[in-house]
Amino acid sequence: MSYTLDIWYYREDDRTRHANTPVAVSSNSELRELVGYVLAHAQPHPVQIVARERPKIGPYDEPDTLVELAVAGPERVGALLFLSPESWEPPEEGDTSTGVYVTLNEQPSTDAPVLYVDVDTRTPFPADAALPIDRVVAALEEFRQTGERPACVHWQESLVS
Repeated sequence: MSYTLDIWYYREDDRTRHANTPVAVSSNSELRELVGYVLAHAQPHPVQIVARERPKIGPYDEPDTLVELAVAGPERVGALLFLSPESWEPPEEGDTSTGVYVTLNEQPSTDAPVLYVDVDTRTPFPADAALPIDRVVAALEEFRQTGERPACVHWQESLVS
């Protein structure tokens, strides 16, 4: 089963779409086109992505999984934040897992650009979260195919969401 991704991002040339209305992505080509646009057009906040068919939770009936994407266009790198279903639940006694993960580059670049989890508070991703954009696209495509945290990239737990 593949999933439809609902993606919130800023697109200056699409004034008909309300800011709270996501763009539906249901193919690899649509995903690549969207990431290409985001690389070429700076975003005021990280792109938010959910798999429409995932279970809904909470009082607002929101998808139980969220992916955030931050990119640096000139450097062609990006980082992903993954909020798993566990991130919404109170931890059980002795459980130190946050359910929040960010990508991990096992061979990080010493000159990787700063990517932000939250632009308003200037909260950065870890420096070793930046991956080449092709790996980011592969991870997003895997998420589109499975609805699960992608296994094609490495992850590290994060206290920041």
